Amino acid sequence: MWWLSYGARPVVGAVDRPELALLAGPVEVAPQESALNGHWIDLPDGDLTRWAGHVASVVAGTREAGQRDRPALPRQLALRQGYWWRPDTLPVPDPAGTRSLVPAGEDTVHLVLGGTGGIGSAVAAWLLEHTRGRILLLSRKPRLPEELSAWAHRVGLVRADLATMPVHEVAARVADRTPRLDGVVHAAGLGHAGVLVRRDAAAMREAAAVRERGALVVERLIAAFRPAIAVYCSSMSAWLGGVGHSDYAAGAGLLGGFAHHRATDTETTVRMAIDWDIWSESGMATRVPSADARHQAHLAVGLTVEEGKEVFGHALALQLPQLLVSTTDIDASRAFYGPAEPADRPSRTGPVHRTEGQEEAPGPGGPEERADALARVIQDLLGLDELGPEDSLYDLGADSLTLLSLIDRIEDDYGVEFDLASFSHRVSLAEILKHIEAALTPAGPAVEATGSTSRVVLDIWQEGTGPAVLCLVHPVGGDIQAYRSLVAALGPEPTVCLIADPALRDPETPAWSLTERAHHYHAKLRERFGGPEHRLHLAGWSFGARVAMEMAGLAEATGRPPEALHLLDPPPPHAKGPATAYDEARLDQVFAAELDSGAPSLPTEHAQAYAARLARCCRVNLRSLGEHRVKPLVSVPAYLWLAGHPTPGMDAPADPQESERQWATCLPPSAVLRHLPTDHYGIVAAPQVDTVAEAIRAALAMPAAGTPGTTDPHGTHPSGG
Repeated sequence: MWWLSYGARPVVGAVDRPELALLAGPVEVAPQESALNGHWIDLPDGDLTRWAGHVASVVAGTREAGQRDRPALPRQLALRQGYWWRPDTLPVPDPAGTRSLVPAGEDTVHLVLGGTGGIGSAVAAWLLEHTRGRILLLSRKPRLPEELSAWAHRVGLVRADLATMPVHEVAARVADRTPRLDGVVHAAGLGHAGVLVRRDAAAMREAAAVRERGALVVERLIAAFRPAIAVYCSSMSAWLGGVGHSDYAAGAGLLGGFAHHRATDTETTVRMAIDWDIWSESGMATRVPSADARHQAHLAVGLTVEEGKEVFGHALALQLPQLLVSTTDIDASRAFYGPAEPADRPSRTGPVHRTEGQEEAPGPGGPEERADALARVIQDLLGLDELGPEDSLYDLGADSLTLLSLIDRIEDDYGVEFDLASFSHRVSLAEILKHIEAALTPAGPAVEATGSTSRVVLDIWQEGTGPAVLCLVHPVGGDIQAYRSLVAALGPEPTVCLIADPALRDPETPAWSLTERAHHYHAKLRERFGGPEHRLHLAGWSFGARVAMEMAGLAEATGRPPEALHLLDPPPPHAKGPATAYDEARLDQVFAAELDSGAPSLPTEHAQAYAARLARCCRVNLRSLGEHRVKPLVSVPAYLWLAGHPTPGMDAPADPQESERQWATCLPPSAVLRHLPTDHYGIVAAPQVDTVAEAIRAALAMPAAGTPGTTDPHGTHPSGG
């Protein structure tokens, strides 16, 4: 693979296109993660026709030398003045006795982007110690770091989210706080991990947003204030890569590019990039409580905070455009960034419980230590400065794949297995800690098995304030995360329980028919919510709607029907052969929709194993759906929601009205039918899910089972009446 850019490398002058230095990520990391070797070639300008011959010659020369598996050329090259240039490193002596040229008067003002983070607060401490002016700390959730409390009267806080706010708004907020700016330090960034082959464009762009927007904010501030210095806190990963850290390496390359950039020929700001090695007491690398042996060895030689501050002072004295800070010999450092040997990789153990044979939980010893360690892990995954115990992780940017990565960390650190279905629609640090503590608590005396329902688990996402209970049955893939938006829109009144496919937890679960599945689910539900104090409603989307309808029929036959049944775009009663229509691409679409992640990207071992279980559930459930015959309901109040738009990748019915006719023969005459202007997946997503939730809330609020048409004047009956 050959990556081409132009004007992105500082060979004989300034960098014209600093954003193209993002290529440092894939060119360094791809060979570490796979057999995809490659080179990054930077051309003098964007006219490829002028340089095509040079590029072709070097590519051909590499192939003729027989070095396709192990390129003889450096990974980074630049063409200038008819010569090929390569970057190199040189040792820099300690600038002992050299004074920093940082403005230090009482009227000076310095800004630190990401100033409440580990490295940012250390930089701010150095500036407070060596200058007499004010320091502004810019952060999404600004707070005064404890180590800066002695200088509180000289510290100002600027609230700005670099990941989402437009660049001009961030710059304007800084300008509102100060009429001058003598120095800017870019120390903001997020820690994201995932191998390249499993990343998607949207996730990678989000991961890069903080560093990219931060760099553009610095450009605005340089133009507006002409500060004496601009410092970019980068990383050695731009040179050495790092398995799973292509985003981080790309961001480091980007900051190095801006350090060599000049906005105008008359610019006076001295730009410097400090490519940091690992810090042992602060920074994102310390937020991994159960890292592998190689990571621990790297931390052992990492910079302390005091050493980091000292090096920062040296960098300001040297004023070099790019300075690598390596705590070991540069060649020795490569061992910490390259692919791990098998012995270095952490082993994994695999409903929340302690793993077999384990006597005591590993990791931090007590609940408080576990809470602190887990909070740091979540902050690292989501790029947060602060995390409240009850904050919804979904509201903070998590999705199902993020939580699968978190489950990976928990299993490695504590030796207990987690299930994604256990997380509610408002999963928080406190909720996860509750699960962990329950799993680590020694089990009491064994209880006799209660029968065939033991494989079925009711996941209670919400304990309501009234008698109404809504049970949501999983769709075809078996996962229940697609119901998050619906449950969030229901409000706090109803108790909400969900049933995920038991095979997601227990691979030994038999391949039930749809009727058998409904029997097991119905028995478990009645065992938990069968008393007269509960008013039970059933609901399901897609395959889950068909199971919920079968459960309603069983309840009706026993003389204890549910209060109402809500069917969200189920397959028609007489659908033909659905199992044969799902190839791997369609399965990926199912996974993305049911995990509510937006993309079937599976970066971790746990996520890939989970995808395999989803695939098994999907095929079993599709087969049972094709074999099932719908039994008509007699009196259960029913609401039927059908998608009005075709779904990309799914076969649309030849006659849309045929589905309505089929349902008219299977539902009571009082059943309400509504079409929504969306496709199959849009029914459980905003904004249409709010319409569904409003109708369900109305049904839940009814004092007793009644005619559903009275709560939905806009509905129509399946018969067309």
